Amino acid sequence: MNLPSFVVDAVTEAVGAPPTGASAVGGGCIHEAARVETTAGSVFAKWSRDAASGMFEIEASGLALLQGTGTIAVPTVLHQEQRALVLSWIEPSSSRGLAMRDAGYRLAQLHEERGHRPGADRDGYIGTLRQRNVSSGAMSWLEFFRAYRVEALTPCLPTSLRGRVEALDFEGLLHEPDGGCALLHGDLWGGNLVCGDDGAGWFVDPAVYCGHPEVDLAMTTLFGGFSDDFYEAYQEVAGPFDAELQDRLQLLNVYPLLVHVSLFGGGYQIQLDAIVRRFS
Repeated sequence: MNLPSFVVDAVTEAVGAPPTGASAVGGGCIHEAARVETTAGSVFAKWSRDAASGMFEIEASGLALLQGTGTIAVPTVLHQEQRALVLSWIEPSSSRGLAMRDAGYRLAQLHEERGHRPGADRDGYIGTLRQRNVSSGAMSWLEFFRAYRVEALTPCLPTSLRGRVEALDFEGLLHEPDGGCALLHGDLWGGNLVCGDDGAGWFVDPAVYCGHPEVDLAMTTLFGGFSDDFYEAYQEVAGPFDAELQDRLQLLNVYPLLVHVSLFGGGYQIQLDAIVRRFS
């Protein structure tokens, strides 16, 4: 494939050598992406001619925050600019068992580090949607979730469904995280976990903020793609899942479903409606 000139320049800046070839990489619907070959090795590049201000800088910062915990494996940021991001290349593997176990174990380790306030010190993005992370004052996790995750997006819904979503008893059905909030990946659907040929589970495309660890677990269940190995390894660190967990995960998935309605249209309203009917 032919790379835009600004991507050629970004890759050259990243590794000190120009691209010698490139092949498109799928897995998302927000940006263009490619595996780029150079004489210095392969890299991953993603880009958008119309990237929102700070989008790639915020993603690079989130990857650095996650990498700094020494828990989950994330690609190394090689270069970042307004329209492009260049990362180390992760060679995927069709054998997923070891990587799934590695990912589950490491994610639980990330979630063990508690004591944070909900949100982050700057707003971010989930997909191309602006994600509000900076609260106006001291807030509990449940207050943050309702105000900045649910009610911030319910205006995208038809009036009747909006009212029913906002009437859900999140405060009674969910709970505060023991020991405070943890740093989250924030957008952990199956396409954002790469099972590497090194046996590691690599976490990509984060939407980082601090919240209840069950937010990440919830997202893993929304579209599938995570094996039993993943959840078994998670429980080796975090302890056994309780009987009410699946209910809480469904409620927490109200947020990513609202994101999908906002970005992609009304088809996801059917899943939202099912959750509302169950918990009303």
